[in-house]
Amino acid sequence: MGEAIKDRPRVLILGGGFAGIGAARELKHADADVTLVDKHNYHTFQPLLYQLATDLLETDAVGHPIRDLFHEQPNVTVHNANATSIDLDERRVQFDEIDPIEYDYLLLGLGAEANFFGTEGAVEHAFPMYTLADALRLKEHILGQWEAADRDPSLVADGALNVVVVGGGPTGVESAGALGELYRSELVKDFPHLDQDGVTITLVEAGPELFTMFKPKLREYAGEALAKRGVDVLVGDAVESITPTRIKLKSGKVLEAHTLIWGAGLQAHPIAHSLGVELQRGNRVPVGPDLTIAGHEDAFAVGDIAWITDTKTDRVLPQLGSVALQTGEHAGANIARRIAGEETKPFAYHDKGTMATIGRGAAVIQFHGGRTMKGSAAFLAWGAVHLALLSTGEDRAKAMLNWTWAGFSHERPGRISVDTRKPEEVIR
Repeated sequence: MGEAIKDRPRVLILGGGFAGIGAARELKHADADVTLVDKHNYHTFQPLLYQLATDLLETDAVGHPIRDLFHEQPNVTVHNANATSIDLDERRVQFDEIDPIEYDYLLLGLGAEANFFGTEGAVEHAFPMYTLADALRLKEHILGQWEAADRDPSLVADGALNVVVVGGGPTGVESAGALGELYRSELVKDFPHLDQDGVTITLVEAGPELFTMFKPKLREYAGEALAKRGVDVLVGDAVESITPTRIKLKSGKVLEAHTLIWGAGLQAHPIAHSLGVELQRGNRVPVGPDLTIAGHEDAFAVGDIAWITDTKTDRVLPQLGSVALQTGEHAGANIARRIAGEETKPFAYHDKGTMATIGRGAAVIQFHGGRTMKGSAAFLAWGAVHLALLSTGEDRAKAMLNWTWAGFSHERPGRISVDTRKPEEVIR
């Protein structure tokens, strides 16, 4: 990474996720100085966070240093800071830790955060699954619950080991399936003296079915695969309130569980409110066909924070990693076109299909056009696609090694909890 060259256009990229990284790479040969700012110094591979939380992958297989990705791209500078507001008219962004940065072109790719829909107690007690910190926090909590029950077995009857997963989409189903395998294949052997007959993992979906984006036969398969992994599915009900040890549903039913994983929805990064534009559902920023923000041809919004209408289908695109990567790359290419004095091009999403895994050897895929796949073949295809999306060959090798070992041994090597507190900070 090199120093800025005087009088070259300044491109500011906010966010080091799929969209931001994709955009920066597209600007490799642009005659511009690119600054990428993210509040973390690492890129997170979000589709595999649940595997980190359930001890299948290690942290460095899911997160990768952002600066490492641009060692061979001298026109990129990376900063670690939290963006707080954007002035589109003045072309200036404010940050908590560094001075304001002015730009000639802006790419907004700060993603989203969990949307709890006003559920009582969710902010304080639920475990979302959107960031690396979320996954690590959940991992430590689950292992801590089992260790606590080991010290005091009476906690089992109070629901200390029970888990409720909210949301019947990919995040919820994948998390529930992975937890089922962790519980039934590993923790049952780690803690054989604990009475685990009554330990439950419950997936709660407010709608009438799981996986509504898939065809009925794939939904049915997913339900059967979850049942094989010891997951109870409860549809047509929603969470009303959450306490540290109890979850009350709107039907009046109370679930005894000390862990609730939230996979029920997202809302755009709060910086969207500073733009002065009319936001769409989930506070997402509406963009035009070329991904620019209305009235600001120098500002682009991409990924989870953006409300993007597919030019081919006229449908709003979902908040998926593939959408983030493709829109980021396209916006980066459009900025390069602008710098070169060319016209921008409209974005067209290349739909490679929707896929999700329920557990080892169990996955579902629905390709564009309606063709479907399930079971082991779908699981292998899912793995190949996700390996290809990982940032580097090193990350792919780490994931492949862990997946292969788990496939043969059924072991999850990440069941390690590290207490980083100083001795005087530990309450005894």
